[in-house]
Amino acid sequence: MNMDWNRLRVLDAVARTGSVTRAAELLHMTGPAVSQQLRRIDAEAGIRVVAPDGRGVRLTREGRVLAGYAAQVAALMVRAENDLHQGDELVGRICIGALASILRTSLAEELAEFERLHPRVELRVEDGETAWHLDRLADGHLDLVLAESWSPSPVRLPAGVSARPLARESAWIALPEHHRLHERTQLDLTDLATEIWCTCARGSDEHRSLTQIARMSGIELDIRHFVADHHTQLALVRAGLAVACVPTATPQPEAPGVVYRRLDPEMHRDILLLTSDRTPPRPVEALIAQLTATVPRE
Repeated sequence: MNMDWNRLRVLDAVARTGSVTRAAELLHMTGPAVSQQLRRIDAEAGIRVVAPDGRGVRLTREGRVLAGYAAQVAALMVRAENDLHQGDELVGRICIGALASILRTSLAEELAEFERLHPRVELRVEDGETAWHLDRLADGHLDLVLAESWSPSPVRLPAGVSARPLARESAWIALPEHHRLHERTQLDLTDLATEIWCTCARGSDEHRSLTQIARMSGIELDIRHFVADHHTQLALVRAGLAVACVPTATPQPEAPGVVYRRLDPEMHRDILLLTSDRTPPRPVEALIAQLTATVPRE
């Protein structure tokens, strides 16, 4: 069987994304061009690699077998490219998914430093929830993801994703400065069972974890406000409209008009660097190395 590498690359993209349209977007091709390459694979291999499935396509059994080999070839080609250009100036594009609350930490400064060191690498950042970012990481639209994982309800990672811990932040209860409980140094959720709350979006990791830890104490929180940005949550707290649970790496956080109190039992948020378990291109390797350089080794 004599098959061009570019056609295997197309099959690999269709297998990863599950869609001709999304594969075309990933490869910067048109949908008809991807379909044409699949037909040529059929002709060259003497098999059918995809079959109609509703308005899309699915891999046949033979297509899944060949896609497995295509993935191996793709990994070898990346390794070859990396080895051939060791020591060369880094060139390329890195697409990063990150929550806004993570971008506000040192990540923005880290990315700026990386661009200063490697001016020919183009960085692109997408805000959004971790679940959406994981889908885009799986289909190749993102190269790495900065995600959160809360202690009561850790993030669930799909097959093919590797995680590296970057930091751990404690969760604090944020109250209006004149709240009835402002003199307390530590609070549990039973103390706040009658309060109105604000959290991140419904179904987000923060929202799910906070409701989970409350239900473990037999409490159903009255969550009325759903705001992704923690600074905006604090504005609602400052106005006396709600209380919130906010992660921070600061030993004793401060904000005008807001008091922070420790939560008992403690809840924390881990910041994770998520990547595909495939061999990354050299620019992505370099960014991973920079982001993990200061992480303590066990």
